[in-house]
Amino acid sequence: MTSPTGNKAAAAFMQRLRQDHAGLSRMLRAMDSMAERLVTEPEAVQPVLVEAFRYLLSYQHGHHHPREDRLFEKIRARRPTLADNLAKLSGEHEAGEHETGELAEDLAAATTEQLRGKKGARLAGRIQNYVQSARTHMRNEEAVFYARAEQVLDESDWADIIDKDGVQDPLADLDSLADEYPGLSAHFELPTLHLGASEAAADSASAMHDNALALTDLYGGLMHEGLDLTRRNTRRLLAVRGPISLARAVTAITTNNLRFAGQCMTRPSRWFIDTSSDFLVARIRPDQEGQGTSE
Repeated sequence: MTSPTGNKAAAAFMQRLRQDHAGLSRMLRAMDSMAERLVTEPEAVQPVLVEAFRYLLSYQHGHHHPREDRLFEKIRARRPTLADNLAKLSGEHEAGEHETGELAEDLAAATTEQLRGKKGARLAGRIQNYVQSARTHMRNEEAVFYARAEQVLDESDWADIIDKDGVQDPLADLDSLADEYPGLSAHFELPTLHLGASEAAADSASAMHDNALALTDLYGGLMHEGLDLTRRNTRRLLAVRGPISLARAVTAITTNNLRFAGQCMTRPSRWFIDTSSDFLVARIRPDQEGQGTSE
């Protein structure tokens, strides 16, 4: 079996998937905040949300998920114990694409007057449910990535997995994002890249930017998951009708709070371990290549 760190193309492929998740996390947070304003500020947020769903259909479902599906298929063949979970993830890709398409059509067809009424409230709720499901799906995928399950694959597996289309996430390319999704670009207020830096300095700055962005998205995602948890806890308490339902609500709230607290501890630790290993490999490889050249 071949570790991705021993295969430059495989390492780049996995890094791309992780960067895609960082961008998707950012997008989901933006969509969640805009959904809360859909009824009160439809003129401002509807065009941006339409672009957001167009982005999801074009890149996430058009390129990112097919890459993951090829990866999951190969891991499934090598790790039968993960077969059910990986099949579920691939199935969620198909279901998610269908839901994304429906939301995109309904949102684009709605008038401003409709968005200020019950239809807007229903759409906002559907978008928030969509965001929550997407976050859960992404966390389950990252459990596979962080477990380094891809290390069971060999060279022939990677040859079948890695695509040649070279399509990158528009969120990682400022010019591309502004050209295709001007509303999103303006919403994110993304900074411009500094020009004139050396290639090595640019690569180093890019890596630092990606890692910092991933860490920011990680904590941003935890913050929004905390808000989701607060909403669920509030709904449970409001549904209490007696001592028995109160005891059940307290038990469920305590369990979910403890689970979330555990995620707040483990996910940053996983990010640190994953980022540190990639950084060390990147630092060691040039030294080794330099030694080989000198010989």
